[in-house]
Amino acid sequence: MKKWLTAFICAALPMAAVAQQNWKAVMRYDKQSAKTALTERLSKYVTYDTTADANSGKVPSSKGQISFGKVLAKELKNIGAKNVKISKTGIVTAEIPATTTKPTPTIAFLAHMDTSASSSGKNVIPQVHSKYRGGDIIINQAQNLRLTEYNSPQLLHARGHDIMTASGGSLLGADDKAGIAIIMTFADYLLGNTGIEHGPIKIAFTPDEEISTGIKTMDVADFGADYAYTVDGGDLGETIVENFNGRSFTAVFNGERGVHAGSAMNSAFADNLLMASDFHTLLPRHRRPETTSGRQGFILVKSIETQGNQSVVKGNIRSFTDEELAELTAVVEQSFKTVRSLYPKNTGTELSFTDQYKNAKDVIPAKLIEVLEQAMTAEEVTPKRVSARGGTDGVFLSFNGLPTADIFAGMFNLHSPLEYADIDIMEASLRTLFSTVSYWNKETK
Repeated sequence: MKKWLTAFICAALPMAAVAQQNWKAVMRYDKQSAKTALTERLSKYVTYDTTADANSGKVPSSKGQISFGKVLAKELKNIGAKNVKISKTGIVTAEIPATTTKPTPTIAFLAHMDTSASSSGKNVIPQVHSKYRGGDIIINQAQNLRLTEYNSPQLLHARGHDIMTASGGSLLGADDKAGIAIIMTFADYLLGNTGIEHGPIKIAFTPDEEISTGIKTMDVADFGADYAYTVDGGDLGETIVENFNGRSFTAVFNGERGVHAGSAMNSAFADNLLMASDFHTLLPRHRRPETTSGRQGFILVKSIETQGNQSVVKGNIRSFTDEELAELTAVVEQSFKTVRSLYPKNTGTELSFTDQYKNAKDVIPAKLIEVLEQAMTAEEVTPKRVSARGGTDGVFLSFNGLPTADIFAGMFNLHSPLEYADIDIMEASLRTLFSTVSYWNKETK
C-alpha cells in the first residue's frame, strides 16, 4: 500500500508556511493515485465476511467482525497510528497525533465493519468497471444481475467514473467498508506526512451498526473526541443532518383455537391468528414504507408469530417529528382497539410501545455542519443536506455527548446484490476529510 504514497504525496513545505495554507497547498495530491489506493483497500476489505447476526445476542454478533477488526488494527499500527486498541466488544480505535500546538478541537471519524444480513456477505468477489461510459453495467450475466439507469439512477451522473460491484450471489459490502477504506487512506496520508497542520484526530471502526447494538457499547467519554463524523453516506455532497424517531410496537392477541374446527360455531372458539391478520390489514396502506418518501413517516409490521392460542405482531413506527410520531402511534392504537372489539371472545390482548431512538437534529450543533460544508465547497463539492429515513450510529453518539454528522461515502443500492461503490465519489469524500480537518484547525477548542 505504501507504493502509491510516493506518487500521492510529495515533501512538505517548511512549517512556517504551513499555518498559512490548506492541505492542497502543502502537499501535491494525485487523484488517480488516491483512487488506486481506495480501490485496493475496498477490494481487500469486502472479502471479509462480516455479516451481522441479530440472533446471536453478542457484540460483535459474528466472528468475521472480530477477524476483520484485528486486520484493521494491524494496518493502523503499520501506518503509524497511535494508541491502537480493540475493545471487548470489537470496537477498533486509534489516534493521529496533532501537528499543531494550538488548542484545537479533537475530531473523530467513524465507520462500521458489519454488513447487512439482507444479502449474503460470503465469498464476495469484487470487480471494477472502469470509466463508466453509460448504459447497463453487467454484474453477472447468468444471474441477469445488472445496474441500469432505472434501478440505479445515480449512474446518470457517473460517466467516466470507476464503479465497483460484487460478481453475483452476494452484496458488495461497501456499506460501510467504503467508509473504512476512505478513513484508512486518510490516516495513511496524514501519518506519512506531518507537514499538514491539524489538531488531534480519533478513528473508530465499530461492529453491528446494522442491528444497532455495537455503538451502544462504546465509552464515548473515554474516546475523547469533541466532534465526530460517520463516513457512512451515499451520493456526492450528502450530509445527514437528521434522522427518524424510532418507536417499536408489540400487539398480543390471545384466543381459544383448541376447539375442534367442526364445532367452532357457538363455542369459545376465538381465532387469535385472524385477530393478528386483521390488525395488520387495518393499518393504513398509505402510511407504509413503499407509499411514503421524503420526510413522511410510516408504519411497518415486521413479523407475525403464532404459537398455539397466542399471536404476536411486532412492528415499527418511524417519523421525523414528535407530532407525526404521536399521530402514527394513535393509528396503531385505534387499529388494535378495533380488532379487540371485533373479537369479544378473545382471552386477552395487549399493546405496548418502546422508544428506540430520537431525531438527533436538535443536538447536532450548527458548527459541525458549517465546517463540513465549508470543506466540501473548498473541494468543489456542492453540499446537500439530507434526512436519513432510518437511524445511524451518529444518533447514539450525539445523544451521548459526541455531536456527530454523516459524510457521503459513494455507496448505493445497499443491502442487495446490486450494491455498488463509486470510486470517484469515494475520492471526493477523501478530499473532504482532508479539507475538514484543515478547517477545524482554524477553530479554537
